[in-house]
Amino acid sequence: MAIFPLVADPGPLLAPKARLFVVDDTRKVLAGPLILGRRRAYHREWLVGFEGVTSRAVVEEWRDQYLAVEDEG
Repeated sequence: MAIFPLVADPGPLLAPKARLFVVDDTRKVLAGPLILGRRRAYHREWLVGFEGVTSRAVVEEWRDQYLAVEDEG
């Protein structure tokens, strides 16, 4: 999955084993928690893979949505 980060330094947020959620523009959780399995910077985007997700068809459902990290609060 390719993502375009909305923060200046997404590296710390995309740490291995990070728990991420797919949310819509109203912040409704659509999927997750997803465990980040791999990541790498690619131009202005990041390419990420999630543990247990082996099909591109699964992540296609999340196109044009947002990824959010778990609230530490």
